[in-house]
Amino acid sequence: MKTIATIILIFFNSILSFGQIENRWQPDSVYKNKKVKRIFVYENSPKDLSEIVEVDRNGKIIRIEKYSASYNKKTRKAKSIDRVTTYSYDELDKITHKIDTIIYHHNNSVSTEKTFFYYENNLLISSKYFKSNFENPSSETTYSHHPFTSTTTIKIDTLITYRKTKEYERDFYVKRFYGYVVEAKLKKKQITINGKSETYSYSDKTDRQRLDDNKTIKNAFNEQGRLLKSEIKSVFMNDRVNEYILIYNYYENGLLKSIRGYVPLYFKYEHFE
Repeated sequence: MKTIATIILIFFNSILSFGQIENRWQPDSVYKNKKVKRIFVYENSPKDLSEIVEVDRNGKIIRIEKYSASYNKKTRKAKSIDRVTTYSYDELDKITHKIDTIIYHHNNSVSTEKTFFYYENNLLISSKYFKSNFENPSSETTYSHHPFTSTTTIKIDTLITYRKTKEYERDFYVKRFYGYVVEAKLKKKQITINGKSETYSYSDKTDRQRLDDNKTIKNAFNEQGRLLKSEIKSVFMNDRVNEYILIYNYYENGLLKSIRGYVPLYFKYEHFE
């Protein structure tokens, strides 16, 4: 009898590659004018807390607590913090550092840092993403302006294994996200152990394949400049297609209330006095 032992290799090429892409935040000026202090984000239902976002009096996001996923009442009660992200700014309110701390079991954690660099005219040049040793960057993002775009690149030695670009409209809202990853091919091999034939899968790093990804986002705004709808067409892993529409709803004061159409998100707010 043949048994199959499979080693599963998961490549996390992007948070956005296979799932929802949404413009979930509003410009700093909106948060400042509405005196927003905290944003509570709920995913799937208005009871499923996903994130707590802290905002300073200038409308800048300074801290995000990301909570574990929940699937029912039992897991909802057992929610815990999975990740804490903190942001630092200089005296001109330019972002300088973003630090992600991932929380593991038994309160163990590991941190990564993104450092931002600017031209003399205060326009963003690049950001470098450092893993826990904070010595050599594991990825780099370069920025261009007029129009505003960002391109993130990951290399293994001289081989580019990840390169993706975001294009923005109004210098804030994502309107296109495209690029590629180069992955090691997953292959199968048969071996015989104690007279039994077994098949296992392995990742062949000497034989790689390129997988293209292209998302186009058609955004619709109202007269006040609020984003109302995003029509998204996603082509990933070369030829897999996913199309959906996101609908943005707002409170009377103009703050985002919900995003519906894929994985629903709901927003509540706490304000400065």
